[in-house]
Amino acid sequence: MTHTDARPHQLPALTGYRFFLALTVATVHLIFTSQLFADDALQLGLGLTTPLASAALATFFTLSGFVLTWSAPAGDTARRFWRRRFWKIVPLHALAWGVAVAFVLIATAPSPVSGFSADLEPGPAVASLFLVQGWVPSWDYLFYLNAPAWSISTEAFFYLLFPLLLPLVLRIPTERLWRWCLAIVGGILLISALSPLLPGAPQLSWLPFNLNEYWFVYTFPPVRLLNFLLGMVLARIVQAGRWRRVARWKLITGTILAFLVTPMLPFTFIFSAALFLPLFALVANLAQADLEGRGRVLRSRALVMLGDASYALYIIHFPIMLIIRHLVGADQRFGAGAGFLIAGAMLLASTAVAVGLYRWVEEPLRRRYAKARTAGRRPDLDSGPATVLHQQA
Repeated sequence: MTHTDARPHQLPALTGYRFFLALTVATVHLIFTSQLFADDALQLGLGLTTPLASAALATFFTLSGFVLTWSAPAGDTARRFWRRRFWKIVPLHALAWGVAVAFVLIATAPSPVSGFSADLEPGPAVASLFLVQGWVPSWDYLFYLNAPAWSISTEAFFYLLFPLLLPLVLRIPTERLWRWCLAIVGGILLISALSPLLPGAPQLSWLPFNLNEYWFVYTFPPVRLLNFLLGMVLARIVQAGRWRRVARWKLITGTILAFLVTPMLPFTFIFSAALFLPLFALVANLAQADLEGRGRVLRSRALVMLGDASYALYIIHFPIMLIIRHLVGADQRFGAGAGFLIAGAMLLASTAVAVGLYRWVEEPLRRRYAKARTAGRRPDLDSGPATVLHQQA
């Protein structure tokens, strides 16, 4: 693999932005998936936040491709790259998986968390541990134990292919980069539009389309690879100086319009392309801001630190939600005030634990075993949820 550009590798504004992406996913899970509220109308209404989490996750995938392409070190090899990814992602994933398993074994009452299974099933448990659950079109596998980990299984596929994809993306002539960008965006939209043609009957009351549609458009790794590829091409566009900053008011207006239009689109757009399209431009905008030294808030020391801990937040918030939800009463539902207070406590606890995990588990292991540092710079910046989403150091 070859480094793509001599520009600065540090992208602190994107690191700060990554925290807000992880925070969005965690918040949606904590206020909606946790099933805290006694008011059924309120609980159902909170489901309207789902497109926000889906858009954040899609942006994580794009951010992952962007940062890995932007910061690919000179003279890197596939083996070195995969080793860094392993020590960045796997230890915290295994820890969170173990906490979820312990919860299932120790909890005295079934968790009310939406979609969570209180039974320990060997097949789904092993698939989740080894990050292959995203390949299995089954409700029993996709969200088993630590539900957000399905996206890490998708990211693992991206990482596997990245050493092969990077040389191909680097060969795209500069004048054709925008054509590739638009073609990938078109592919994302086309898949969302055509996936309702997949056969099957709805199986969940809260999900008005079938498992095959959902799995194909949302969790199937080869399909989500389009988001990752978009990030790779976008990185080259910015590096080549061909990105023209989108005005803030246009980004805000586009996001609001997309949110309003979403209910009119096929339901599959909610889980793939609805809010993501107006948001991916923000990734390039923030990278440009980093190059120009703008974006003071996102570049602040506190937000950069939280951004560094965003993978830990993403991977640990669900097990913490399970534990706290059980402690406050598995069969209890609460009024709006108490429910939001508990959700806020879960979010604060998750953030605090995430910062601790980053400082005392993730970073020491990465420094000790990944051997990813090169003199004077960090060869890979963290990108998250994906990396999760999912993070890239």
